[in-house]
Amino acid sequence: MSKKKMTPAQKAAARREVTPEQRELAQKREADRTEQRAAAARERRMGTKSEQLTRRIFTGVQVVLVLIPFALLGFNGIMGGGDIQTMMQGDPVFAVTFLMAMVQPFVAWIIHFSYKHHADGDDGYTLGNLIGLTCAELCLQNPLGIAGCLVLLWRVWRSADGALAEWKARRNLGGMLVDISGALVVFVLAAICAFASWRVGIWS
Repeated sequence: MSKKKMTPAQKAAARREVTPEQRELAQKREADRTEQRAAAARERRMGTKSEQLTRRIFTGVQVVLVLIPFALLGFNGIMGGGDIQTMMQGDPVFAVTFLMAMVQPFVAWIIHFSYKHHADGDDGYTLGNLIGLTCAELCLQNPLGIAGCLVLLWRVWRSADGALAEWKARRNLGGMLVDISGALVVFVLAAICAFASWRVGIWS
């Protein structure tokens, strides 16, 4: 029916009718507005003094963990332990201790990515990885790593109400394992180091 033969009521109904293309465009615009509002909310949250302190703590923990292998090498040099290769071959205790220290930069690397997810509002990802890293540090019996991971865990947990449940519902078990795969690898390395340290008598 042409518009000329339409009654006023039919013309009004035609104007109100929404085509699939218009509906799709409206949904896209609404999704864009929602994302913009979420981004603005994240920016406001990350600009608070509390979140600025959290960012500095994350950075500080990463720096400390990265420096641990260098501190061990410096201490070995001061004590006149010789070159690394000789010490690794002749002293199993030093070899295991050095391997345990070399795990720490990997922990710092995962903490770096975990903070990026925290800044994006994905606290479930961050908490899952921090829990895994805390378990790894417990295996390594590294007081600095344990304390650092626990502090970071507390900083994120206190402002992430329901984040783990939301992460589980969104990612399911398979997705959660993928998200924490890095922390799981570090945990396996830490468990191997813990077993080796027990065999060489570092732990009684």
